[in-house]
Amino acid sequence: MTRSLCYYSFFIITIFVSGCAINPVSGKSDFVTISESEEVVQGAKYHQSIIERYGIYDNPELQAYVNRLGQALAAESHRSHLNFHFTVLDSPEINAFALPGGYVYITRGIMAYLNSEAELAGVLGHEIGHVTARHSVRQQSGQFASSLLNVLVAATTGSQSLGQLSSQLSTGIVRGYGRKHELEADKLGAEYLHRVGYNPDSMLEVIAVLKNQELYERALAKKQNRQPNIYHGVFSTHPKNDQRLKTVVGAAKKLSVKKYRSNNETVYLKTIEGMTWGQNIEQGIVVNNRFMHPTLAISIQFPEKWQVSNTPQALVARDHEGGAMVQILPVTIEPKESMTGLLKRQTNNNKLAVIDQKYGASAVTQVSIGNTKQPARLSAIKVDNNQALLIIGTSKKDAFKTLDTQFLKINQSFSRLSAKETTSITSPVLTVIQTGKGDSFQSLAKSSPINYEAESILRLLNGAFPDGHLVAGQRLKIIKNVKN
Repeated sequence: MTRSLCYYSFFIITIFVSGCAINPVSGKSDFVTISESEEVVQGAKYHQSIIERYGIYDNPELQAYVNRLGQALAAESHRSHLNFHFTVLDSPEINAFALPGGYVYITRGIMAYLNSEAELAGVLGHEIGHVTARHSVRQQSGQFASSLLNVLVAATTGSQSLGQLSSQLSTGIVRGYGRKHELEADKLGAEYLHRVGYNPDSMLEVIAVLKNQELYERALAKKQNRQPNIYHGVFSTHPKNDQRLKTVVGAAKKLSVKKYRSNNETVYLKTIEGMTWGQNIEQGIVVNNRFMHPTLAISIQFPEKWQVSNTPQALVARDHEGGAMVQILPVTIEPKESMTGLLKRQTNNNKLAVIDQKYGASAVTQVSIGNTKQPARLSAIKVDNNQALLIIGTSKKDAFKTLDTQFLKINQSFSRLSAKETTSITSPVLTVIQTGKGDSFQSLAKSSPINYEAESILRLLNGAFPDGHLVAGQRLKIIKNVKN
């Protein structure tokens, strides 16, 4: 053995020995490179980034409700000594996740689709399970080991290709932890539900709700030629009838004899009533494909059949039939900068042929979509002295000439809202009604402010997807507009 080989071998052995720690769930040794104190510091650091990206949902009563339930579950966990933090994020995304050190997040978007406190406990319990089993830390340590192995193979053999092969194999093992970790989090979540008195079968009910959401989203994404937006956790890794999941849930029920409490459906529905639906009004809302921003006092109209989605980063509108996409985002105007200058700066092209329009400035350029370039209509509209809207409309080359007419019409629809128009803007919220005789999902969808696929969304909200029927007198979640 050469001296360098001895050195590297000693180094890796030292790393692996120093990285052993007792897993708080299994009681066995794990290879980890992050201590618990470092884990907590890491969670606190990334917590700020999460809040900056999503924002905290401004509803103290709802925040307190989720925190009480989360703390009750965490107190029964394998790491009850941690200072857990539970936050409802101001996002319409269907998601829940956890950071190292006890930071657990759930979006108001996923809460809208849940139907009881027990189901909410199932989601929170699953995420607590990721924290207690140190899944994030274990995955980071696995990635560290993968990178280290890559360096060692390359250093001792002089072969970069062997190092790359080793990295690919190790990455495969690390990615393989995903399903294993999710099932472990299921098991732990079910156990924590049992300990606080909820029937662990509630986790199976959540899966039924979110699996229907996934089926709908995949079908819609296929129709719209895009990637589906699927909840990452337990519910995405199992089919409804997954026997392994039923086994771990059933095991939790055998831990002790217990009479389970009510699933608290009534309390849950009362708590989420009035919750914001879709994007927060502070970021603008879309009504009948008209985007209105009350703070900026502006509006833009999109064609009737286009799908419009508003995110904190940008407003995106798509014509799935024609293959067009428009993206609108705010940009900062530099001192004394014209709209023409702004477009040239954004494209880094001082020779860009810009045309002054009534609404601002516009030019035809190119944008990169993946590995290909497409023609684009790039426009800038001044909102105030410090901010402008950058509007990017693009399509495939053979359709651009036709669709460019639509892009220009969208630009030309820009208008400023009067004080009366601004104060009259309504925002959609979730409410609970009792169905009457003759009510149907079809009739309720016609009067719904939901912009797209209203009937399917109402069915998903109420566990009746794809073809369930209403019964007179049942409680039903709907979306309605209210004045702010």
